[in-house]
Amino acid sequence: MEAIELDDFRTRHAGQTYWCGMWLGGCGHQLTTKLYTDRACHFAHVPDPEHTSTCARKAAGVSSADHLYIKHGLLTWLAEQDITATATIPRDADGTIRGEVFFTPADRTNLRVLLTEAPSAAVPEGEDLVLGPDMTSDPNVLVQQGYVNRIQLVPDGTRRRIQVGTERHGGTTEWFELYEVELTTSGLTTPAVEEIRRLRTKRQPIGVRVPKSTPPPRAATRIINDEAHSIPSQDRAAVMAHLDQAVSDGRSRMEIRRWLNRAEEVTRGGATAEENTLIRAAGDALLRLERAVGLPTPREPTLSERKALQKVKRLLGDLARQKSRGIRTIAPHQRNQLEKTAKQASPWLTAEQRAQVCAWQKAPTQSIPVPRDPQPPLLPARPLRTPPAASRSERFDAAGLADGVRDVLEHTARLGKTVTFSSLCAQIKGLGDLAESDQVDVLRRVKPTARSRSSKPQPPALLTALITTDAGTMHPFYRRLADYAGHHLPQQANSVWPDTIKFLHGRYGAM
Repeated sequence: MEAIELDDFRTRHAGQTYWCGMWLGGCGHQLTTKLYTDRACHFAHVPDPEHTSTCARKAAGVSSADHLYIKHGLLTWLAEQDITATATIPRDADGTIRGEVFFTPADRTNLRVLLTEAPSAAVPEGEDLVLGPDMTSDPNVLVQQGYVNRIQLVPDGTRRRIQVGTERHGGTTEWFELYEVELTTSGLTTPAVEEIRRLRTKRQPIGVRVPKSTPPPRAATRIINDEAHSIPSQDRAAVMAHLDQAVSDGRSRMEIRRWLNRAEEVTRGGATAEENTLIRAAGDALLRLERAVGLPTPREPTLSERKALQKVKRLLGDLARQKSRGIRTIAPHQRNQLEKTAKQASPWLTAEQRAQVCAWQKAPTQSIPVPRDPQPPLLPARPLRTPPAASRSERFDAAGLADGVRDVLEHTARLGKTVTFSSLCAQIKGLGDLAESDQVDVLRRVKPTARSRSSKPQPPALLTALITTDAGTMHPFYRRLADYAGHHLPQQANSVWPDTIKFLHGRYGAM
């Protein structure tokens, strides 16, 4: 994620905790999010002086979770084909997971995906084997079947995209996007698999010669052609109608090729002008889908378009949750964001998403703010702010205010000084107008961005320790913020507080 995306992520998931999962070799300790502006934001282990165990997850590459992406992606892909399926990831007796995912679809051939290890026994009947990109294929299978299907994941922004490839006899592998692949009664089928099967069924035995027939008169071409191929004329019309529908609807490359092959078969002895026009149009559409040279190619969404699409999905999800709670109105800021992001991501929205956007644009506007999700209760403590605070019922930009507070405190740390809370409110517009609970919400979001120069474990230190009373003493709310962050202060915190300020000055390079 980028910094702005992480800020939004933190706001939407405030109060939740994250832990290093042990299923992929993690250590089980708590994680936190790290925000950076000069490199990728990420999860990291919470500093713990007593944490001495080594986390094996740190040494694992991005592909170590591929089996999880494949399980989720293929189940979604099967559901889009109206195929009900289950998936399992086998584990050894000691709990170690295997590099294997087994799919059991209804009324279809079972799929066994192997990513890191060869099968311990021969693949039984009724199973279709799919290998990872680095797995060694069985030469006997290549000779007998003519192909071996493979699977790989490629980076796509912050995600991993599934591709299915077909390795031919000879070692070449052709890769396809998942929307070009089908699961039929014959197994996992790609355009290359379909071509190999068609070529194998049309081969003639060695030594057999087929005598050439005298070309029939032009007027009788259609009748003789239909009789020679045992295809009635009404079936020929149906083939052409299916081809026309596939091209008009912009269907997948595999479906257009299937009907184009049938159309070429039924018109082999001759075709009408309308049929020739349709076959040429289908050929052009197929070339466009295959991204042939000289024809326009479908472009990939830009980074801003992908972000807009994610924003549309998130907004529609939030509105759907509102609707489930009986709120059928939309806030003005939600309507504006939805209109702006939907316009930017328009080429990549599905028909269902377009319909949802249109419905919410016509929904009545809210006259009251949307109820906020319950937040974790704040710990009771002493009065927070020095100036009197007026309560606010309107929503405010907590993340934006926190960024402004952090900038002021970091500048203060670099100067080797402290700042009074009243001075901070004067510099951050709107902070002094908030209620006490809202001020706590803003200040607990303030996280340091400077990294320690020492390789040794460092004591926890909050930037808000630099905020003082008008008398220059530790502000009463610092204990609350420290308790919320898990840094429990001793009873006599005034003896620890100066050391924390000194540490922050050193971290930010103050002389």
